[in-house]
Amino acid sequence: MVSKSRLLSVLLFAFSFNSIIYSQDSSEKVKDTTVLNEVVLTASVITTNLLEAPTASSFVNAKKIHETTPQLSLKEYLGQVPGLFAQNQYNYNQDLRISIRGFGARAAFGIRGVSLNIDGIPETTPDGQGQLDNIPISILSNIEVLRGPSSALYGNAAGGVILMSTQEDLGANTLKFRAMGGAFGLATSQLTVALGENKFKSLWHFNHSVSEGYRALSGFKQSQLNGTFTYQLAKNQSLKGQFNYTDSPYANDPGSLNLNQVTDGRRMAREANIVYQTTEKINHLKFGLSHQYTPKKKGVDALNNAFEINSYAFFAQRNFQGLLPFLNGGVSAFKRNYYGLGSKAVFKRENNEQLVVGIGHALQSDLRSRFQNEKGVVGTLVGQQNEVFSNSYGFITGKIPFQKWTLSAALRTDLIRIEMDANQKRNFTALSPTAALGRKIGANQYINFSFAQSFETPTLSELSNAPDGSLGFNEALDPVKSNNIELTYRGKHFIKNNHKLNWEISGFISDSNGEILPYELPEFPQRQFFKNIGETQRRGVEAMASFTGNILEWTNSATFANYTFKENTEVTSLSGKRIPGVPSHHFNSQIQLKFLSQLNIRLEYQHIGALMANNNNSVKVDPYSVLNLSGVKQLPLKNGTLKLFAGINNLTNSLYFDNIRINAFGGRFYEAAPTRHLYMGIELSL
Repeated sequence: MVSKSRLLSVLLFAFSFNSIIYSQDSSEKVKDTTVLNEVVLTASVITTNLLEAPTASSFVNAKKIHETTPQLSLKEYLGQVPGLFAQNQYNYNQDLRISIRGFGARAAFGIRGVSLNIDGIPETTPDGQGQLDNIPISILSNIEVLRGPSSALYGNAAGGVILMSTQEDLGANTLKFRAMGGAFGLATSQLTVALGENKFKSLWHFNHSVSEGYRALSGFKQSQLNGTFTYQLAKNQSLKGQFNYTDSPYANDPGSLNLNQVTDGRRMAREANIVYQTTEKINHLKFGLSHQYTPKKKGVDALNNAFEINSYAFFAQRNFQGLLPFLNGGVSAFKRNYYGLGSKAVFKRENNEQLVVGIGHALQSDLRSRFQNEKGVVGTLVGQQNEVFSNSYGFITGKIPFQKWTLSAALRTDLIRIEMDANQKRNFTALSPTAALGRKIGANQYINFSFAQSFETPTLSELSNAPDGSLGFNEALDPVKSNNIELTYRGKHFIKNNHKLNWEISGFISDSNGEILPYELPEFPQRQFFKNIGETQRRGVEAMASFTGNILEWTNSATFANYTFKENTEVTSLSGKRIPGVPSHHFNSQIQLKFLSQLNIRLEYQHIGALMANNNNSVKVDPYSVLNLSGVKQLPLKNGTLKLFAGINNLTNSLYFDNIRINAFGGRFYEAAPTRHLYMGIELSL
C-alpha cells in the first residue's frame, strides 16, 4: 500500500492548494469574467472539455515543447503526465517503454498494454503491439492521454491510451527546415512543406536521423517521410489522409550488463552482442483515410440536434529483422500486413447529451521466421510459421447531464480469433464496461468517480515464443483481465493579468488477474519468454498542478503508487512483492520562461524512485534525479523566422540506468544512461 506519509502529503497538497484558491476568491471579491479557452478532448470518444472528462486524462500541447527538444523520443513530451512512466529513451533498438499505472511495464521492446492512436487511426496492432519508431514526433500538434483501463472504448491492450494529433499546416509559413547536431555523433535534418489552401491542405515532412550512440554498438540510422492532407469535399463532409514511410537500416543493441560490468565500463557493450552484431532493420509503410459526414437537416430539429458519421480505414506493412546474441534461431524476422476499418455515428443534443455507436474490424497477418545468427550474418532458416490475429468489435457510449451531475457509460464487445499455421487456433470474447458519475462544483471545479474493466491478450510475438525456444504456440498464455475504480478531482482558477492555475488529483485501485511478465532462459540470452504470473493489485495517487502567466509556465506532476503481486501459482510465493520495472513514485517539474527578447528557457527536473528488477524483488534499482536545460532564441527575418536552439541533458551528470531488463538471466538487468551531453541546432521558417 501507499505509505501514510506519502498519501498524507498529497492530500495536504490538495487541501492547501484549494484553500489558497478559495481565500483568493474571498479576499478579492471580484467576479471572474475571464473568457475560458477550453481544452477539448476527443480521446474519450465523447467530446468533452478537460475539466469534465469522465476519466483521469491529460492534455499535452506538443507544439510548445517542439522548439527546445531534440525531437527524438516521445518521452520528451510525456513528463508532465502523472501516472505515466517511460524508460529506455536511448536504446533505439528496444524502443521506448511506456507504462501507465503499471500497465505496459512488461514490454521487452515496443509498447504493450497501452493503446496508441494517431489522427483518429489506430497505431497499435490488433494483437496489442505498439511501436514508436514510425511516429512523426516532429509534427505532432497535441497529445491526449487516458490514464487508466479504456477497453470499453479502445479494446485490447488499453490499460491506457495515447492519442496523438499531427499539425495540418505551418501557420503563416509554408516551409520549415531544421538541423541539429549533438554528442555521440548525433545529427538530424528535417524539411516540412505545407501545400494547398481553402478546400485542400497538405503537409509533408521528411526527417533523417543518425547517431553513434552513448554506448558501444548503440548507433542507429533512420529516415522517415510523412504526409497528411485534408480535403473539404462539401460543406458537410471532409476527407483526411495520412501516409508514413519509415526506413531504419540499423538500430544496434549493446545489450544489458550486470552491475560489475557497468562499474568496469558504463559505455561498453555486452561481449556476446558484439560477437553476434545485435541489431535490427525495419521498413514500415502505412496509409490511412478518415471521412467525416454531417447529414443536412431542416427545420427545428436541425437547430437542437446534431448528427455525424465518422469512418476510417488503414493499411500498414512492416518488415522486421532482428539479430540476437546467440546462434540457434538468433535471427528473428517477420513480414507483417495489417489493416483496419471502423465507423461510428455520433448523436448530440442541445443540452449536451451525446450518444456514440460504433463498429469495426482489424486483422493482422505475420509471416514469422527464425534463422541462424552466424556471428552477425543471417544463416540458414530454422523455423517459419504464419500467424493471424483478427478482432471484430462493436461499442456504445454516451453521457447524460442533469443539473450539476453528468452520467457517462460505455460498453464494448470484442470477438478475437488467433491462428498459427492454420492448425492451432484460439478464440476469445471480451465484454468491457465502464461507467462514470461526475459533479460540477462551482464554475471551475469537477469531481468524478468511475469504474472500468479491461483486457489484454498476449501478442503474437509473445505467443510464438514457446518455452523450449522453438516457434510454435504457447497455449499456456491467457489474457489479462483488470478491474479499475478511480476518483478524480480537477479544478482551474483564473487570476488577474491572464494568470491561470490548473490542478488535478486522482486516486485509483486496480486489480488484474493473469498478469503476463517476461523471463529469460540461459540457453537463449536476451530473448524474452512470457508467462501468466497470477493476480496483481495497483493502488496509487496522482497529482498535477500548473501555473501559466505571461512570462512563466510551471507544471508539476507526481505519482505515488504500489504495484504488487496479490496471489500466484508459482512454487515460490510472490504475494506482496512489487511488480518489477515500475517505480513506486516519480515526480516531474518543468519551468518555461518567455522573455520579451524572444528568448525561451526551459528547465525540467525528474525524480524517479526505486524499482525492482525481478519478480522476487531480490534486486533493487536505486532512485535517481535528472536535470535538463534547454533554450531557443528567435530572430525575425524579412520573410520568415530563424531560431537558434540548444540544450544540455543530464546537467548534473547523474549516473543512472536508462533501462532495466526485467528478470534478465545472470544479473544482466542494467543499461547505463548517457552522462551530461549537449545538442544544438537551427530552425528556419519561411
